[in-house]
Amino acid sequence: MESFIVTTSGEVSFTFPANGSDFSLKELQDSVNGNIEIVPIRKNVGPLIFKEFDKEGFAIKLTDEYIMIVNSEGKIESKQFNYVATVLATASESISPGDWIAGDVLVCRSSMVK
Repeated sequence: MESFIVTTSGEVSFTFPANGSDFSLKELQDSVNGNIEIVPIRKNVGPLIFKEFDKEGFAIKLTDEYIMIVNSEGKIESKQFNYVATVLATASESISPGDWIAGDVLVCRSSMVK
């Protein structure tokens, strides 16, 4: 699981940088539909299994090599609550208890963002 987008509807889709190694700023902004903010994964997570959106479920496992790219103005712009991203960010202690993620999120290895 190198890089993937988690939408507010719970869909997870794999994505790759156009150049094959690292995402451009435009690719990052397009992934989250706006300005970006980097949220580091502070501790290993998972595998967490999500069955809320898919009968078979899907598992996500992250290490501190990963980061989340979020829309920095997601809450201000009233983007939808992102359940999966919020669970991941909370479990990895990347956000404070009670905080939440709004909008679509790109999750990738930190080496893929320069």
